[in-house]
Amino acid sequence: MSGSIRKRLGFSFAVILIIFVIVDFIVFCFTVRLTSSKYRNSIASSALDMAEFTIDADLAKETFSTRAISDRFTAVQSRLESYQKRNSASVRRISLVSFSNTSGGYIYDTGGKQLGDKLEYDEYTSSVKAELINGRNPLKHEKNGILSVYRPLRTVDDNLCGYVIVELNVPYENAYSLVIFCIFAGQLVFSLVFVFILVRILNKNIIKPIKQITKSAVYLSGEGTELDGQDASAFFATDRNDEIGELSSTLQKILFNLNSNNKNLSQALFDANHDGMTKVLNKRCYNSMVGTFQSCSSIGIIYFDVNNLKLMNDTLGHENGDYVITSAADYIKQFQDSSCHCFRMGGDEFLLVMTNSLPRQFSAIVDQLEKESPIILSRPEDSVKCSLSYGYSFGKEGYVYEEALAEAEKNMYEKKAALKKLLNMPER
Repeated sequence: MSGSIRKRLGFSFAVILIIFVIVDFIVFCFTVRLTSSKYRNSIASSALDMAEFTIDADLAKETFSTRAISDRFTAVQSRLESYQKRNSASVRRISLVSFSNTSGGYIYDTGGKQLGDKLEYDEYTSSVKAELINGRNPLKHEKNGILSVYRPLRTVDDNLCGYVIVELNVPYENAYSLVIFCIFAGQLVFSLVFVFILVRILNKNIIKPIKQITKSAVYLSGEGTELDGQDASAFFATDRNDEIGELSSTLQKILFNLNSNNKNLSQALFDANHDGMTKVLNKRCYNSMVGTFQSCSSIGIIYFDVNNLKLMNDTLGHENGDYVITSAADYIKQFQDSSCHCFRMGGDEFLLVMTNSLPRQFSAIVDQLEKESPIILSRPEDSVKCSLSYGYSFGKEGYVYEEALAEAEKNMYEKKAALKKLLNMPER
């Protein structure tokens, strides 16, 4: 019987090993491909962001029109070339091209093209010619393993300057195929060693005890005559099935308790950092994050305040006031994401802090606020109208957080006064 078990285990492990190797190879290749894709997108995004911050669109458009090269224009070209050289393992080329109905014209290029040199339309660019001339949406194209990412660059007056084009080299997995193969071979060897050790452990802790128990059972049944000098009762000191069952039951209880404790801990952590009514982050959490806000590459702050909340509470009751507070939080939470944090700072004050963001991302939020103002929070049938005032500030590298916060608050109070006058709200 034990011989049959060993054969079955050996066969099972062989099948499992083959399946494991195949699945592992597929997962490994997929992971490498996915990682490569994310890495290339990240590299392209970083290069585009650098170019967008470096290039003065108005200067570039004027230089392309007049062909008069200034020192500022040359300095930008040098910075682009320096960046491309530092990242040449991934970034193949960085260009700024202005497209017309007939062809494209280089403004900047790290691939050797001069100002005004033509870029003829190919099959892909011809298919998106209208978009290249209109310049509203980013584009992406891959050919022969080379990824080209296009981002429109517009002037202060929102006129199209051209498209920033970043070309990336072939995926790194192609260049490091030998390394990938070695890693896979290492995984295969590790799998073989692991299975070998596992078989040895199973043989020692399961196969041999089963064989001994079998011999004892055969002896006690009267069909056997020898036990190699050992007492049969020794093999039945512990009932393995009952023991495993008891262990399973115990582990299940432990797991249940751990899950309960983890849920309680998660809820406690959530409650400690969130406002009970609105479920946004509270002032305690804000105080713990101030240090982070002081050291970001950029900071965007929007300070919110609810108008007429005291009058609402005094006139219609605190239940209606709570509704207004919740409405304010629900409205502000729509802007919250991984880089944008919403805090309730007091009874009717909220703070939105956006970290490490581009000016255009922050401006998009401000534009929406401006478009939707005045923001009414109370119900249509309420006799007291409550609105949402806001003020904002944006700071780049080198900002002083406290000054940016004070500017946003000051701006909020100015808008608050103007909004009350506009809506004919009392000074309460």
